[in-house]
Amino acid sequence: MSHGGNSESLGIAAKDLDRFIQDHLKPNPQFQKQVSKAIDVILGCLRENCVYKASRVSKGGSFGRGTDLRGGCDAELVIFLNCFHDYKDQRARRTEILNEMQAQLETCWQDPDSGLSLRFPDQTVTRALQLQLVSTALESWMDVTLLPVFDAVGEGGLQPVPWRLIPLLAMLHSLGCQGSEHATCFSELRRDFVNTRPTKLKSLILLVKHWYRQVRPPSLCSSAITVLCAGCIK
Repeated sequence: MSHGGNSESLGIAAKDLDRFIQDHLKPNPQFQKQVSKAIDVILGCLRENCVYKASRVSKGGSFGRGTDLRGGCDAELVIFLNCFHDYKDQRARRTEILNEMQAQLETCWQDPDSGLSLRFPDQTVTRALQLQLVSTALESWMDVTLLPVFDAVGEGGLQPVPWRLIPLLAMLHSLGCQGSEHATCFSELRRDFVNTRPTKLKSLILLVKHWYRQVRPPSLCSSAITVLCAGCIK
């Protein structure tokens, strides 16, 4: 059957669904290798040249969770910096650090693989550095978000223990956490939750994203809805 138009994922026999996902929804393997190498180059550049040192980095987004869609996807690099002592300190120094990171990347970036370029779009998020990795030849791109943050929970990260949530939030607020600043503390938890689910759930997420892309750009919302719906299936 034809795979054109908005009905690509409709009317496909169940026995053909896995093949459709593999051939049309999963990202180009060559592009995945390119962006993996590029992300290592980006982090290496910041590690070696940036005056602000990281204790660790959490790789999230659809790339980190293995739910990236062919054509365009996203990666979130949460960079836990040693120079932040609390959230107030993070807010006070964030702009200076983001400017330093962009300057270092513009200076030291070298295309790690032929055909892959690094671009800096208009910055629309004040707490992050946004960049884009683009392969014209493969007709693929990845939006990368660098988030320099205060490491409130330490290298061990968070454990999914519900009764610890309220004391944890109280502790974060005592460190000056405001609004949604605590979300970065859960980045590894979100990534690990999806990564430990069955492969078929990731395939379902890809299908929902594919459908959602026909209507509007995919977002975390589409992944969250898929996970919630899958949890209701017995």
